[in-house]
Amino acid sequence: MKHSLFITLGIFIAVAVLLNVLIDNPTFDNLTAKADFEIQSNEPDVAEKTLIQILKQDPYNIENHYRYISTHYEIPERKKVGKRRYQYRDDHTIYAYYDSLTQSADPRLADLGNYGNGLIASLSDDYVLAINHYLHVKNRNLVHFNNSIGYAYTKVGSLEEAETSFRKEIEIDGNLAGAYANLARLLFEQDRIKEVEVFLTDQEIKKYIPAKIERSIYFEDFKFFRYTVAIFRGVFSGFNILGFIAAFLIMASWTIYLRKLDIFEVEKWQHIIITVILGMVFSLITYPLSDFDNLIFGFKLNGGLINDFLYSVIGIGAIEEFVKIIPLLLMLRFTKAVNEPFDYIKYASLSALGFAFIENLIYFDENSLQIMHGRALTSVVSHMFDSSIIAYGLILNKYKRRRNRALNFIAFFTLASLAHGFYDFWLINKSASAFSIFTAIFLLVSMFIWNSFKNNALNHSVFFDEDKSLDNKKLQDYLLYSLTGVLLFEYIALTLKFSPAVANHELISSLYSGTYLIMFLSGNLGNFSLSKGEWKPINYFTLEKRESLVGTEIKINRFTDNDYANIFLPNTGKVIKKLKVSKEPDWYLVKIDNPQELTSFLHDTVIIRTKDQSEYIQVDHQTMIAFYIIPSQTNLAAKELNRADFTFCGWAVAEQLSPKPN
Repeated sequence: MKHSLFITLGIFIAVAVLLNVLIDNPTFDNLTAKADFEIQSNEPDVAEKTLIQILKQDPYNIENHYRYISTHYEIPERKKVGKRRYQYRDDHTIYAYYDSLTQSADPRLADLGNYGNGLIASLSDDYVLAINHYLHVKNRNLVHFNNSIGYAYTKVGSLEEAETSFRKEIEIDGNLAGAYANLARLLFEQDRIKEVEVFLTDQEIKKYIPAKIERSIYFEDFKFFRYTVAIFRGVFSGFNILGFIAAFLIMASWTIYLRKLDIFEVEKWQHIIITVILGMVFSLITYPLSDFDNLIFGFKLNGGLINDFLYSVIGIGAIEEFVKIIPLLLMLRFTKAVNEPFDYIKYASLSALGFAFIENLIYFDENSLQIMHGRALTSVVSHMFDSSIIAYGLILNKYKRRRNRALNFIAFFTLASLAHGFYDFWLINKSASAFSIFTAIFLLVSMFIWNSFKNNALNHSVFFDEDKSLDNKKLQDYLLYSLTGVLLFEYIALTLKFSPAVANHELISSLYSGTYLIMFLSGNLGNFSLSKGEWKPINYFTLEKRESLVGTEIKINRFTDNDYANIFLPNTGKVIKKLKVSKEPDWYLVKIDNPQELTSFLHDTVIIRTKDQSEYIQVDHQTMIAFYIIPSQTNLAAKELNRADFTFCGWAVAEQLSPKPN
């Protein structure tokens, strides 16, 4: 992949240089505008420095303090800045600053110091300490104060005090967005639905009410139309053209990849498009199913390890895998499109891509464009893998072992839900998030497993054709180009939306992880070795990057003396087929360039295998092989072949003359 990698890097660098030359970084008339820009462009560490300057100019403005503290806690506690080096957030400075303000002789500054200490404690999840600091604030009409202390009260269960505080914030026309949202949540949790419905009748207030609260009320009141509108409002509230293009590019890139794998009986585009659209449509069913789970059964995330793991598996994994598999089942029931094993995986994955497209529209709001490549390389691939688990179960039941179809489906559906939930749990639960590396490891392992699914499905195609083979190099190149293209679009989008400086900063931040994932996915998901009728063991982890020899030219030289070997070798030829002999894989038929006339044996075809199964015949490398000639009466199409069917001619050495032709 070196040549392709150089091309990719060249194009990326050329575009980056061009954008940096043509587009200027913005200038600002004042520090507030500069801070706004830095916060929107997801640079909290940079914005914090600007907000400190603003505080020095206007230390009495509580809005400045609120933004400074909130922005500080948007900075990750730990950030990787090298292979083994981390940069830690500096919390000491902000603690010291607000402690010093509390000692001020100026009562306004002392109030701001106590409020700041309270907000810091709240953002650190110490709500009892937060309330203690808040209660030292003398001016209870400070903007943000009543909403902040009300939020802390809800966390310690003092709901009456919380409600009073939220209503006070609204009364003084303070932080209306925060106060109305928090009050609506509080009232909803207390089943005071009528009071929340009053908010929804006022368009000025309604915009502050969380979409989930609105949706939940319509769900409980059986207001289908309003409920549906609320769902669409939540999905498309952050819609923007750059996010839409990114979501479409990701979906299109992986769709084309799946179609490139389908070499034996290529699916019609109309079936592909229909399945993707069905995946989009059925993705919306997750909302009523989740609301039923939350509102009827009261099953939700609560921070507990066991509860959140079960919720990740059942409340998220099972629901999403159920809606994602429906399009495949519909294609099976109402069309004849699914007529070979790989179709099961393909249509399940296409449905997952439609689902992920809608999900990405939600995630890719204007201030989250920097997550495009991460979604393309992780979440979207994980969605396809999880759906493929169910599809592979259907394949096994139809083409390998016939068992109770319902039990088989339930078993593999459960596995898919577990895989989905395990992936999400380490990212969702706050305590478990310290071990989020498990999600990354699981993703890598799942990609090996997914490849095994696809390889076995292709091996058992009813349309299997020995003359057709996957060109691993072309497939790897495609993945390299398309996945890098998503990263490049992210760079372009950030440049156009914000500035070249922001795009450069995000690129540097994601360069290590993004490059690794692109290389890993390109190398692994573009590596197949097809063998008709072979069920390869499920591969959980390997560093082996072996390409099929079929279609390559090789050179064979004698290593040991043997009458037959002396007749046939040295020789050159083309590998035409891969076989399993005596239940051993990686035997190859070779059509030799210089045939020999022997009445009892095929004169132009021999069979070989590497002496060591871990070795591979490569360019400019001599590999020891076992060399066999084939008796004329041998049926090479037989279901089972054995070593005894061939005549061993001793050991030889082989090397690949050229890569597989394009």
